[in-house]
Amino acid sequence: MPDRMLGEYLDEHAIVAAIHDMRARGYVELDVYMPFPSHHVEDALARPPSRITFAIGAAGLTAAGCAYALQWLLVAHLYPLVVGGRPPHFPLTFILITFEMGVLFASFTAFFGVLRLAKLLRLNDEVQATPGFESATRDRFWLEVLARDPRYDVDRTRADLVATGASRVELPPEEL
Repeated sequence: MPDRMLGEYLDEHAIVAAIHDMRARGYVELDVYMPFPSHHVEDALARPPSRITFAIGAAGLTAAGCAYALQWLLVAHLYPLVVGGRPPHFPLTFILITFEMGVLFASFTAFFGVLRLAKLLRLNDEVQATPGFESATRDRFWLEVLARDPRYDVDRTRADLVATGASRVELPPEEL
């Protein structure tokens, strides 16, 4: 059984209407390939907000906390050294490294998190071999229904895509 089905639509308004129609028919695992970004399509897909901001914040705060704790352990606890009449644990001296480590690890988390969430780590996807799919980079919109959708059935999904106004419905070729 194919793991996805794709329907081609001629313009942005047609695919927005198709997304609403497919949602009304009970489909939940939908994705769109389009030649330009569209807020209307994103709103129609109704995806929950990304949690990557929480991961970025957690990574930054954890790294900052660990950097501060490491500095305290080394400078104030294990090898205390009185410099310029200051006590060994003088928080102002720890601020720069603490801030830098927080920013560094937050930026690493953002960079690799976006790569992962946008699925940019894979080199190829079988959907790209779908006949006519190259039009997604020029002027056509493609609606993808994944097989993990509880309502997915090859014949019914094909009929539903055609009923929503798809100009054609294609299955990606099976991997060899």
